[in-house]
Amino acid sequence: MRACGCEISAQQVRLAVVQLNDEGQVEMLRLKTTRIELADDTSEADLRSFQAALQAFARENQIDTFVIKTRAKKGKMAGGAVSFKIETLIQLVEDCDTKFVSPVALSNFAKKEVEAYPEKLLVYLKNAYLAGAYVLIKR
Repeated sequence: MRACGCEISAQQVRLAVVQLNDEGQVEMLRLKTTRIELADDTSEADLRSFQAALQAFARENQIDTFVIKTRAKKGKMAGGAVSFKIETLIQLVEDCDTKFVSPVALSNFAKKEVEAYPEKLLVYLKNAYLAGAYVLIKR
């Protein structure tokens, strides 16, 4: 199984693709595409382009499941409207499941289950990596 951890921030989704190696350890694939940006959320053409980019990414990298780090719907730390549009577009990628994981679950998972992060893991991909790893380990 290959999972793509997703962290949605502002008008982009950060992507980290992970799988289990032969020893049962989580390994992150080194890919050129680590984020996809939605230029204008009011433009139908941009929404379709973003959706097509996600679909192509999933197909090229043989993604089985997208795992999205959830955002609050209300309150001071609530996600913006654009982030929820992006979330919906991820859920609509054909031939892929979508799962959600809370920030609290990711934090606990990181403390209890993650012994080491991949070498040269970019800081902005840490939560996306954790989301993907969480689904592989906890499934």
